[in-house]
Amino acid sequence: MYIFITFKPDNPDLPRSMEQKLRALIVDDEESARKLLYKLLEETLFFSDIRFAHSVASANIGLTDFEPDIIFLDIEMPGKDGFSIINDLQHKDLKPGIVLVTAYERYAIKAIKNQAFDYLLKPVNRKELKQCIVKFIETRKESTIPKVIEKKVDISDTIKRIRVNTRTGTVFINPATILFCKADGNYTVICTGEKQHLCSMNLGKIADQLQGKGFIRVGRSYIINYEHIVMLDRKESRVTLTRDGESVIVTLPRHHLKDLDIT
Repeated sequence: MYIFITFKPDNPDLPRSMEQKLRALIVDDEESARKLLYKLLEETLFFSDIRFAHSVASANIGLTDFEPDIIFLDIEMPGKDGFSIINDLQHKDLKPGIVLVTAYERYAIKAIKNQAFDYLLKPVNRKELKQCIVKFIETRKESTIPKVIEKKVDISDTIKRIRVNTRTGTVFINPATILFCKADGNYTVICTGEKQHLCSMNLGKIADQLQGKGFIRVGRSYIINYEHIVMLDRKESRVTLTRDGESVIVTLPRHHLKDLDIT
């Protein structure tokens, strides 16, 4: 079953920036979850067209005549799981924002790697949902900025900081705060001690941005901030890094210890 629902908000005070409202698709095999999310979306007044699908198969059928701006996607469903629809969308040449909605935190990393726009845990929090939608709207606005302006922003913002892309947008990081970077396939984990950022850029691209800033490439998997090294344990093949009282131990392949050039 594929349900089509249209509503028109009657709020005359709706901001002019929101006049061009969004189209949404909710894909979830649980009827109660679909109804609750619909109610929460309706409350935001950001949508002119909301549709339901109870499975990936029914969603694909509906997408033949409907192009949503954003899809709220459950993961664990009978038949194909929610991640499969992302591949299906590529074949349809559709690029809606994907918000994964699930009761399981273990899917967070996989959500990032599948280029999901955001990740919400059930039961969906009203405030977090609205923040997600506002962020999506703002992201769409930013994508329309002329390239000449974007380049000017890049130059001014990367003089002291590096720019990395994450699932929630673009993050600007001061290289001095970075302890190390670790490759994770085509992604990179950037550790600043108190935080870890999973960015959708490979280690080579991060290395290019950090060139000449006191970092050492260690094999194919690590970049180490030389300034934060306080101890090298050759026996255990471990490096201790410290910043602002926070210590992190990184275990390296023994044959790459020489890359650190510590005597």
